[in-house]
Amino acid sequence: MGYIFEAEIDSIIHAVRVKTIGEEDGIILRRILSANIHPAIKAYFKAEVEKTLMQERGLEYRSKKFPYSLPEVKSLEEQIDLLLIQNYHFNRQEFEALLDESVHFQFNYLCRPQWTLQNFIIGEQRKVPSTLIEKRLKYCVDYQYFPELIKRYLVDHGLVEVTYEEFKSLITKIDREVVAKHSSLELAHITRALFNFVESGKMVPQVEFEQQTLPINAAIVFFEDKQLNDIRIRLEFERDRNRVLQITAERLADIIEIIRTGNEDASAQPIEIPEIPPAISEEESHEEHVPIIVESRREVKQDSEQVISAFEQHSPQKQPVLVFGENDEQYLASTPSMRQKKIADLFSEEEQKKYISKIFGNDDTSFRSGIIEISLQNSWDDVAQVLDTLFLANDIDPFSPEAVSFTDTLYSYFHSSKKEK
Repeated sequence: MGYIFEAEIDSIIHAVRVKTIGEEDGIILRRILSANIHPAIKAYFKAEVEKTLMQERGLEYRSKKFPYSLPEVKSLEEQIDLLLIQNYHFNRQEFEALLDESVHFQFNYLCRPQWTLQNFIIGEQRKVPSTLIEKRLKYCVDYQYFPELIKRYLVDHGLVEVTYEEFKSLITKIDREVVAKHSSLELAHITRALFNFVESGKMVPQVEFEQQTLPINAAIVFFEDKQLNDIRIRLEFERDRNRVLQITAERLADIIEIIRTGNEDASAQPIEIPEIPPAISEEESHEEHVPIIVESRREVKQDSEQVISAFEQHSPQKQPVLVFGENDEQYLASTPSMRQKKIADLFSEEEQKKYISKIFGNDDTSFRSGIIEISLQNSWDDVAQVLDTLFLANDIDPFSPEAVSFTDTLYSYFHSSKKEK
């Protein structure tokens, strides 16, 4: 690739290690999930444990004489599985290997989501089962429009399996639609997930009013992945001619606006609520995983150039035309400011202050990020998962008065919206 982000990755790994296992010989999953680390890392560990348990369950012998399918039995088994997962024990070697793998994967996904999804989910296979796609999407916790629309596409079209060409065309279509429906500022703020991941590696809290910065190489890779080559070329110019090594989201938005308008004096207009995609969670097998941007310390069979070559050889000359249904277009259209504003308006100014203080650590930006993340969900079940992750990450009692009232308001909104449809 030519882009090395080992310094940022090592910082994130170090920060996670300090906040979790420290100098101990082992750690259970519950402690990792309750630690103050990035939700994507938590999701990766949890998904790996769930996969291990499923593999062990598949090896169990079960006599047909026992009624395992009884609802009462299944319910108890689910509770047992939850306890087993929460208390899974990682020895230090296992923890270090998985930590390295998880950080590399998330950095790859945040920089090059299209390329990572194609490699991670399809790889060199000609087709994969839909059930496997859904399992692997659990690892992709940010840019929720990808897993949301991919899963909906599988359901709406009743697909049992998906070919390499169809999946590649689908994710390209999704990203193209999202780019087209966002302003320059919103498009720049989509990279907030990447900004936040890099920020999670800093042990010293960000100084108030200090703007987050991102290595400009990461932004270059991000827009290259979206085939927005005019923006990529301008960012490379800023790096090579103007010696810009770090960039803020606001400067990135201005550059996007300059390219879109052709006006060097253009600047992106602020919107009421900035676009900051989510961080929630979960899964896949890593023997097949080939890191995309930076190589993991774990041995791999092929380097990224070989994988790129394989993809180019497999790419069809003519891609199938994929068309979203009416609901998909409405979802994409409503994802930006309109839907965010509707949800933000559910809470009075006084309520917002209360929730910012009691739920979001007195951080207005975190509250707005949470609203945007919630607005990207398309059902109450998805919102409930976001809230579970949010409460866990912020160490909030889900039965506290503030958490209950916040949840109830959102529950009412999403159920009333469902009835209107």
